[in-house]
Amino acid sequence: MSRAALGFACALALSLAGCINEETRLYEVVLEGEVGVAPGAPSEGAVHLQFHVARTFGEGDLAHPLGEFDRRTIAGVGPVRETLLHPRDVGEGLVVYGWLDSDGDGIHCAPGQTEEPAGLVEVAGFPAHALSFSLTLSAPCVGPESLYP
Repeated sequence: MSRAALGFACALALSLAGCINEETRLYEVVLEGEVGVAPGAPSEGAVHLQFHVARTFGEGDLAHPLGEFDRRTIAGVGPVRETLLHPRDVGEGLVVYGWLDSDGDGIHCAPGQTEEPAGLVEVAGFPAHALSFSLTLSAPCVGPESLYP
């Protein structure tokens, strides 16, 4: 084997070895709850849910609140039952954020839209394999960062 071919083979082997993923530990949670809207707010349309770790691991500038790990869309307001796989190595706690897609465009508060209510709740009791929550969508056109303390 020539030197160039040997060098290429070594570089290829090293680059492939560098792509090995770390093992991720997941914690299964069955989450049951209710999504509602505030009185007077729109109530028709799909509800987009985002699931976040409440606090990500890290120190100093690397530590921050919220870290989305999953999202789902449900048909509308009402009861919810979802099975989630929470990434244990990313952060702690569980936060549910949701918004109502009242115009059906799949975009939260596109230009000209001001009537898509959102809400956020930190789920009490985490970690546990079965948890419940109640989420009220009442704040028009705000993202999760604006609602989390």
